Amino acid sequence: MRRKKSFLAQCASDKVFILGGNIFLGLFVFSIIIPIIYIIVASFIDPVTLQNSGISFDISKWTTTAYQRVISNKQIWVGFYNAIVYSVVFTAISVMITLLAAYPMSRTDFRGRKVLNIIFVITMFFGGGLIPTYLVISDLGLLNSMWAIILPGAFSVWNMIIARTYYQNIPSELREAAEVDGANELTYFFKILLPVVSL
Repeated sequence: MRRKKSFLAQCASDKVFILGGNIFLGLFVFSIIIPIIYIIVASFIDPVTLQNSGISFDISKWTTTAYQRVISNKQIWVGFYNAIVYSVVFTAISVMITLLAAYPMSRTDFRGRKVLNIIFVITMFFGGGLIPTYLVISDLGLLNSMWAIILPGAFSVWNMIIARTYYQNIPSELREAAEVDGANELTYFFKILLPVVSL
């Protein structure tokens, strides 16, 4: 009987805890949804009316003037174009640099591997700062170009460490078999290792 009572008491405390957690999560979600609804409704109301009367859920008073202004603004489309181009180019360059850097770091016969790994890890904790980064970009002639945004952050040490660890788990017999067949390092990396990594 005592075990049964303690079990029932434990179940009741669990239910109270779960109920309290659900109430907290509900309030949290509610606090996020309300501002979003306000922004969406306010976007359909004239700014003067919104300032004087506040938001209105009367659909007959709504207007799409704000959206027409946004769509007709050419700078908006330039921003969308830049976002897409920068994202695609940055991703392609970042992935290629990271994979190429991780390959020699995964090779045990690569001289200076430990020193380079230490240097890479140090850059994760200590950055050059804004002014040195600006001076480097300026000296390279990259100011006012897309490369000033893409190149400084194209290499991620954390992603390189993940790729290096994955390379180290690939059996060395695969590389030995490629060497027997006459494949050099570039052939092994691009035709054997990359397809294995992408699987």
